[in-house]
Amino acid sequence: MKRLAAAAAFAWLTTTSAAIAGPVPTPKEVLGHDMGEDRYVASYSETATYWKRLAEVSDRIKLVDIGPTVEKRRQLMAIVSSPETLAMLDKYKDISERLGRAEGLTDEQARTLSAEGKAVIWVDGGIHASETLTHSAIIQQVYDLVNSDDAEAKRIRDNVIMLFVANNPDGQELVANWYMRIKDPAKREAGFESLPKLYHPYVGHDNNRDFYMAEMPETQNITRVLFRDWRPQVVLNQHQTGPAGTVVFIPPFRDPFNFNFDPLVMTSLEEVGAAMQSRLLAEGKRGGTSRDGAHYDTWYNGNLRSISYFHNAIGILTETIGKPVPIDIELVPERQLPGNNQPAPIAPQKWHIGQSLEYSMTINRAVLSYAAANREKLLFNIYRMGANAIARGSVDSWTMTPTRIAEMHAASAATGAKPVATRTRGSSSIDPRFYDAVMKNPANRDARAYVIDPGQRDYPTAIRFLNALIKLGVDVDRASAPFAANGKSWPAGTYFVRTAQAYRPHILDMFEPQDYPENFEYPGGPPIPPADATGYTPAFQMGVGFERVLDPLDVPSERISTLLSASPGRIVGDGKAGYLVGHGANNSFILSNRLLKAGQSVSWLSQPVAVAGAAAEPGALWVPVSPAATRIVEAAATELGLNVERAASAPTGERDAMKRPRIALVDLYGGLMPTGWMRWIFDQHEFPFTIVYPKQLDAGKLRKDFDVVILPHAAFQLQAARASGDGMFRGRGDDKQPKPEEIPSEYRAWLGTVTPDKTIPALKTFVEDGGSLIAMGGAAQALAQAMDLPVEDAVAETVDGKTARPPRSKFYVPGALVEALVDRASPFAYGMPDKVDLFFDDSPVWKLKPGAAGVQVPVRFAGVPKLKSGWAHGLDRLDGAAAIVEVDRGKGRIVLIGPEVALRAQTHGAFKFPFNAIYLGASHGAR
Repeated sequence: MKRLAAAAAFAWLTTTSAAIAGPVPTPKEVLGHDMGEDRYVASYSETATYWKRLAEVSDRIKLVDIGPTVEKRRQLMAIVSSPETLAMLDKYKDISERLGRAEGLTDEQARTLSAEGKAVIWVDGGIHASETLTHSAIIQQVYDLVNSDDAEAKRIRDNVIMLFVANNPDGQELVANWYMRIKDPAKREAGFESLPKLYHPYVGHDNNRDFYMAEMPETQNITRVLFRDWRPQVVLNQHQTGPAGTVVFIPPFRDPFNFNFDPLVMTSLEEVGAAMQSRLLAEGKRGGTSRDGAHYDTWYNGNLRSISYFHNAIGILTETIGKPVPIDIELVPERQLPGNNQPAPIAPQKWHIGQSLEYSMTINRAVLSYAAANREKLLFNIYRMGANAIARGSVDSWTMTPTRIAEMHAASAATGAKPVATRTRGSSSIDPRFYDAVMKNPANRDARAYVIDPGQRDYPTAIRFLNALIKLGVDVDRASAPFAANGKSWPAGTYFVRTAQAYRPHILDMFEPQDYPENFEYPGGPPIPPADATGYTPAFQMGVGFERVLDPLDVPSERISTLLSASPGRIVGDGKAGYLVGHGANNSFILSNRLLKAGQSVSWLSQPVAVAGAAAEPGALWVPVSPAATRIVEAAATELGLNVERAASAPTGERDAMKRPRIALVDLYGGLMPTGWMRWIFDQHEFPFTIVYPKQLDAGKLRKDFDVVILPHAAFQLQAARASGDGMFRGRGDDKQPKPEEIPSEYRAWLGTVTPDKTIPALKTFVEDGGSLIAMGGAAQALAQAMDLPVEDAVAETVDGKTARPPRSKFYVPGALVEALVDRASPFAYGMPDKVDLFFDDSPVWKLKPGAAGVQVPVRFAGVPKLKSGWAHGLDRLDGAAAIVEVDRGKGRIVLIGPEVALRAQTHGAFKFPFNAIYLGASHGAR
């Protein structure tokens, strides 16, 4: 068992003095710039330098190293409070953690601790590194709270512990250095359109979509502080930029909100939001908007501020306008009318980043002053919500969802009863007995626990899922003895997750389907888009085998709160010829990559073979014995959790020899998030790959260097071929690129785009010469059209002679999980179950053109596919649609993958589709 993170060893390294050593310097005195200065962007190095300087001269600040970043910088947290509080920091940290955990406390004890403790408030900036206002804001905010001696500042320091963190040090350093490389401020660009790569080294903007998986090192650092070490009551997450025609978006948010979290977190959010708006207006700062003033909601769990709700904390999002250069506030006439969303509109005018900084300072003071005045309430309320969660997980409980509402209406209608219209628009009343009939139905109870099946085909991925829960503060149990649940016997060592925990809302959201309410502008009209995915259940995306246990689970067990290692696999048999390894675990590809890198042989068996007592399936790995193979395979059994069988003789029947793949992964100047996530997935599974850009593709002769070329979503676009806009899952909404002379020479080879006239002919030649071309998402749709493949859009309709996808009022699947059928006999689907939950975001799907030949469809939808999680409208249009298509061309092949099978490194249950395609492409093409 490993520690939650290696960085924990650095958790309390500090650089602080015991007493004030001199006057508190301003940012300009240390860094040479005022915060909020036009055409200036603060780097992370400058942030760290300034905070360290403050810690040298002031006893109101202590610096803590919370862990490494991707690029091995150290991520610092500046803790600001009174000297007396900082001297007793461990005590107050313990109080905050105990109240946030809520276990073993009575209400009276919790009130005593709340009276004794300090409110803990997290304040961050820069998670999106191009949002440079927030870099300056946290520097200035720390200065303000360390330096100021006004009555309010003293009251804040006496009652509040402030945790200031720069969320994305690597990206902040990149953006600042890139922007400031131009020495003449007047010549610096207005924005950051010319950045050469993603501003998080792997995932760019999506680092704020990583918070229920915590894949990135920075996310792990942050979540450890938030949900293990400190458990702050308020999380202030600062962003840029605000909605057009306003200055800043602040809470509260629009509906829907997720049904799992405690309602007290939402009413508390309303309180803090009101304090922020009132403070702005009291200082004459107009232009704040909330609720429907922007698209933000509280549904999706993966953002830094939104995951706080599932952990009983008040997550505050601010989005403030501004750029390093002055801008104009746009005139949006509709925003000039006062209302609850925007009580004080602002007139169009010239706007400087310094003015935005003033708004940020006001908001910061508003939140911290609220916390100081409501210290005991905040501390007690986080306990109250945690205690509520523990209580609900300890008894029979039910969660109201849109599905339950529909069931009540259906039950009433089945009796012939007529609903009675109410004065509330769009609602009607029915007999109250149907509430108990549905909401007290024992089958509809919430789970008391979730038991992880230890015999599932990809148990190591189930362990990864449990580790994602543990990183987010969830405690996992391991049975100390055999037990019975759901009429089954489970062995000692079985992992399960009790819901009687403070973070029960998060647990339910990770295991249960998201039941997103239908949300249309009007009946029959267009849908209102969600802020992010509507359905994302990680247990489904990862293909985790588990059972919901509705009754009390009395099992002697060990509580696990640190990361799990993969449970060692079994090595059975005493044969000397070689090793058989199943294809069902994603970790089997790590083993294959290690073996092939070491020059060892690996083959896939096409006939079903039982490995180590498991069910017979096609695709088992055969590894002939050798000293190197023995060392690698037997080590992998322990490290990777793979079951291995020592065979006495080589298997008979057809087998396919694998080759080490030579992979070209396409990226564009500025960086594609889908490419970044693929890089992360490849690194985690030890695939070798080379990043290539359009100019290298256009030059041709690709077959000499590569077996496989991968076009991720948005790497290739044809406007007419798009299944939908690239939107939130791409990261960049445009194709703007700088002129070569405007950027350093080392980046000029990255310029260019994939085009039909230059790139497609080179890719056609690559395929005809034996290469394998894999296209994903929107790139697959564009490629199918550009190469005239024998497929067409399965959901398109022809109206007035024009063929196109139907309007959203007829077909709309905005980021949901949909069940597809798998042809397990196809090598593209080796290791997969019969059904798979695919992430679908109006994704491309196909039907074969008449007379199509040389085409395989290993994954398709059948009938009206089952919506597993989220919101979907018009799913019947997917009946018979192909989700993955393989087309033979010349000596090679083209693989089209429509739904997202690598989204945000969450879709582990579908990873084998691209992994298999890569290996098949490398092994079948002639070199």
